[in-house]
Amino acid sequence: MISTNSNIVLSSTSPKVETVSNVQPLISKQLFWKLFRLQAPQFIIKPENKEIIFSIFRYFLQLPNFNEYGVIKNKADLEKGLLVYGDYGVGKSTLFSAIHEVGRTIVSKTQNTQLWFPRISTVHMLSQYYESQKNLGSNFKLENYYQGKLYLDDLGKEDKAYNREELIGKLLFERHHRKFKTFVTTNENPSAIAARYGTHIGDRLPEMFNIIKWEGKSWRE
Repeated sequence: MISTNSNIVLSSTSPKVETVSNVQPLISKQLFWKLFRLQAPQFIIKPENKEIIFSIFRYFLQLPNFNEYGVIKNKADLEKGLLVYGDYGVGKSTLFSAIHEVGRTIVSKTQNTQLWFPRISTVHMLSQYYESQKNLGSNFKLENYYQGKLYLDDLGKEDKAYNREELIGKLLFERHHRKFKTFVTTNENPSAIAARYGTHIGDRLPEMFNIIKWEGKSWRE
């Protein structure tokens, strides 16, 4: 299985993406599946999780019928991001990591950015923020994450910055204000997210995300 380490950030290790036309040919299902299997050969799609996984695949492939199975309970919209929450260890982060690597492969070879998104865990983002406060040479700026697509893993697992500031809450608010797509995986349900970051975030979740609940038995047991 591919690594589930989420500490990949906007850096020199990310593919160089040149400016391309807004009109890109859509990635075919066949190419996506081939590359996905290369990236995650041991990822198991089971009857109990296939509808969620296929809905997420269809979303990234920009298929109008991506919510055919009805797994998104709020208003489904390809212009929104994705918030996938649920049980620990069911494969949320692993799935998004595989899609991230598929996007990396495609954009490096064709410059097609349809499936490309940077990723970072919220815990690692907080660590980078702390380092930037101590090291004047750090290139970390929270504002760098306000634009473009972004995948945040383990939302809610991070501490408050200096035990007082909800850095990730601020990031979510700014990204919603700028209308950029955000992808989130978390063990926290929407009510817990609202309680953690405030109603100004909780009330915006349905506008910002296609919300999917993913339950199941942990692979790690």
